Amino acid sequence: MIKLLLLVIALIAGIIVSPDLAGHQGYVLISFANQTIEMSLTTLIIVAIAIVAIFFVLEFILRRLFSFGSSTRGWFSGRQVRNARRNTAEGLLKVAEGDWKIAEKMLFKSAKYSDAPILNYLAAAEAAQGLGKTQQRDQYLQLAAEQDTESLAVALTRAKLQIRQQQFEQALATLQDVQPTSPHNPMILSLLKQCYLQLEDWKALQVLLPQLTKADVITAAEATQLHLQAQCGQLHHLSQQNGSDGLMGYWNSLNRKDKHNPALVACFVKEMIVRHADSDAFPILRDTVKKNPEPALISLMPQLTLPDRHPAIVSLQDLLANNGNNPALQSALGQMLMADQQWQPAKEHLEKAIALRPDVTDYAHLVATLEQLGDTQAAAEVSRQALQLAKPDQA
Repeated sequence: MIKLLLLVIALIAGIIVSPDLAGHQGYVLISFANQTIEMSLTTLIIVAIAIVAIFFVLEFILRRLFSFGSSTRGWFSGRQVRNARRNTAEGLLKVAEGDWKIAEKMLFKSAKYSDAPILNYLAAAEAAQGLGKTQQRDQYLQLAAEQDTESLAVALTRAKLQIRQQQFEQALATLQDVQPTSPHNPMILSLLKQCYLQLEDWKALQVLLPQLTKADVITAAEATQLHLQAQCGQLHHLSQQNGSDGLMGYWNSLNRKDKHNPALVACFVKEMIVRHADSDAFPILRDTVKKNPEPALISLMPQLTLPDRHPAIVSLQDLLANNGNNPALQSALGQMLMADQQWQPAKEHLEKAIALRPDVTDYAHLVATLEQLGDTQAAAEVSRQALQLAKPDQA
């Protein structure tokens, strides 16, 4: 624009000055090699202005040509970006629909020109896993990581896909790599919980529980249930590894609250029965039943194999003195008396249990007791009643 303005000014100046130079045009001689050029000063000025004007025109043409090439490249590049956006959007929809093959193709193809290629690679990884292409999934995840080496989203996506593929140890390693930098991230904590549960890493789960509660990943009720599950799991693990001695040692190390938890006591007693440590389990079960006469605990009493059943029978009789309408107590005492071959009192307590709460198992015990007493007719009638209770349509 400035150059054009200078050219116009020069032309205007020539128009103004030229009348004054008329008749005083001057003389110019240009000599080079064996050539000479003669002209008036006015002619030289006009030629110079013409040459400058030609240069301006050539420059303008060249600029237009180059800008056209640039705009053409820009148009093609913009078209590629627009296509990438459209393919990415369609690919994400295909992921949501579970159309893994098309989704993978569209997402990977458009990643190069995508506004956020990391999203393309992460979604493509999910599609690849949906097709069962684990190796290809890991390649996409690696490409995503190269976009942002510190991306938490990449690590979380990797862990989720590994968990979905039941690669729990690999998922745990992935999460442990990023946990130090994001120790309170709810998603990391939730995924860690899943890994610990699947790997039965009960100690690690117990350590994690306070963090899960603090981050509102789980409710207080869920925390209580997970704590019980972890403790029972740990008891089972110790039972297999260290036997009854390991169980007793761990039980003695628990706090008072856990030792008075009926559900945890039940887990402990069951493991002790498996390890044939019934006599060691009996005092703990007896004391807990006295404070919490719950059916789940009471039903464990007849399962104990004791050298002397008398203390257990007396304990149940004492409880019945204040709670005669408890069917679980009546049934447990009846079974204990059966094991002690006290058939008549066993019959009486089993009949009371059935009267309070008809139960197929109690019917079976009563049939066995009646047969021991030689009352086959009564045993047949009780069997009929048991069948009617178990299969009312066939009775």
